[in-house]
Amino acid sequence: MVSADNLNLDVLELIFAYISAHDLTSVSLVSRSFLAGAVPTLYRTIVYRLREAKAYDSIMSPFVVLLAHKGLTKHVRTIDIQSVPRTNHLKIRPQPHPIFMRDCRKAIELCSSLHTFRCTESNVFPAFLMALQQKPNLQSIRINGNLTTEQTKLLVNMTALSEVMLEYSSWNLVDALPQWTESLRRTLNTLVLYVCAILSFALSGIAYSVLGIQKRTDHLSESTLESVLKELPELSGLHVIQCPHVDHVVVLGLVSHTPELESLSFTTLEKSRPLVTPLPDLPCLRHLAVDARYHMSPSPTPTILVTLLEHLKISAPGISSFTMKLSERKITIVPSFINRLIEVYGSYLKKVAFLDCSLENESIKKLSQKCPHLERLDVSIPIREAYSFGDLLSPAKHLTTLVDVDTHTQHGIRPSLSFDVVQTLMQKVPSLKTLVSDRRVWVAELDEDMILTPKLDRRLPLRSRASWFLPSHISSS
Repeated sequence: MVSADNLNLDVLELIFAYISAHDLTSVSLVSRSFLAGAVPTLYRTIVYRLREAKAYDSIMSPFVVLLAHKGLTKHVRTIDIQSVPRTNHLKIRPQPHPIFMRDCRKAIELCSSLHTFRCTESNVFPAFLMALQQKPNLQSIRINGNLTTEQTKLLVNMTALSEVMLEYSSWNLVDALPQWTESLRRTLNTLVLYVCAILSFALSGIAYSVLGIQKRTDHLSESTLESVLKELPELSGLHVIQCPHVDHVVVLGLVSHTPELESLSFTTLEKSRPLVTPLPDLPCLRHLAVDARYHMSPSPTPTILVTLLEHLKISAPGISSFTMKLSERKITIVPSFINRLIEVYGSYLKKVAFLDCSLENESIKKLSQKCPHLERLDVSIPIREAYSFGDLLSPAKHLTTLVDVDTHTQHGIRPSLSFDVVQTLMQKVPSLKTLVSDRRVWVAELDEDMILTPKLDRRLPLRSRASWFLPSHISSS
């Protein structure tokens, strides 16, 4: 007689790969065979978050488990350290807990199949640099790049990476980028440079003069970025965000070195040089993300964005995914920009996101009417006008995912969408299958009468650490 316990272990592993982590933990307690089938998925990704860090003294960390059962380390593919426990000493500034750091470092050393490593906690990543050496399968890193010269030398020893994401990099690392990317020429596919403009240590002007040190400019410069991109002709993803000396004009002037780009992100500044036209051809570009700065009043940003679209329509005609994020001010996107976006890319757009801003009703209606292939829309849903909002979306015949974006412009707790509102939206947009709001995921399911009815998904989505400008952010539901 065939039972679940008699299934081949490979079959169990394939089945369990579709079960959420919370449910998989329960499934692993059913029997020894279920435990054996669940373990590879349970330990494939190790995520250490703030809530675990706060409960460090009462909850065993996954790294202690890996050290106690070293056989589990062969299953680990991803380690994502989002927070670390801190010492709680009244006389000294809280520091990373030494025992946790020791256990974590030793566990990383044992994970020979590690594929992805993420650690963006300030002043924490250097402790793991030695443990990450000699990892032949390591392909992706996301780190806080505030490193010293010696630490940078260890980092650039990693020469088989396909994805590099650097945040808050110090001048030591910025200076080493051209040399490092030269060694990554054959493997690197995606490069992210986020806020490359910090000092590895802070000195006042007086201190520099007293010590006889010439103050360095630690910003990512145009010349440095050009040296980097010259080494990466096959780069498919380039994302340069909030680097003060590298705006959209600089980036678009250098992408001639990377003609195979499929995704591109940059920051538009209000005070910048005119675009050098014509722009380099980017025939493969499918995803574009714009970090638009609004500081002046009136701001030239709307004109800059419309001009940008005018030139991109020739050099990158096939963009199907578009994301725009504004600075933290209550701003409504001007209809002229939406109109131009639709005119240029309306027949291609499948995924659109507007973050930290709002759209006029007429703009929402035009996106629904004139983007026939629109599948996902990330916008702020007006809670009090949700019913009329559904009417605006009704022309979108292929819209399957709607994400309610919190614009942070309201005071107090933002109300969540109720069941009635979600049901109305799904009735007005029959193609809508998923609606995300306030970490609640509503999915359309058939009830007993074979009528589509919204139900809350039991698997709460994790708070994504994917940067908003990456294609994965807009493509994940």
